[in-house]
Amino acid sequence: MLPFTFVETPPSYDTAKVFYVRIDPSIQVTEELIRSLYYLLWLPGYFGYNWDALYDCLRDLSWMPCHKVVLVHESLPELPRDDLKIYLEILRDSVLDRNGDDGHELEVVFKDVDRAVAESLLKIRLSL
Repeated sequence: MLPFTFVETPPSYDTAKVFYVRIDPSIQVTEELIRSLYYLLWLPGYFGYNWDALYDCLRDLSWMPCHKVVLVHESLPELPRDDLKIYLEILRDSVLDRNGDDGHELEVVFKDVDRAVAESLLKIRLSL
């Protein structure tokens, strides 16, 4: 089972308590997604604008003022398949590594309609 939250409609949050980030659903270029995440998440100045840097920063949220960070996707980014898989792997690993660690929590939200694609890319097998 994926550590993501799948919903029909994006939930609302108290932004005084949660650092809420909405990922632009029109993003189609990997570099644009990474640059957007840099600005939206207030990533540190040393951020390297690549997958490895994103992975490292999402696993260390020490600069983040809020305890909980929520990344909301109205749809999956329309990235090339290999890049989308890498992005989902980074998010999955970051959620699993972050929760319960050093006082920060990361929640990643997708629409229900994107569950099958995410599971397929991450090769999730449902037990019967």
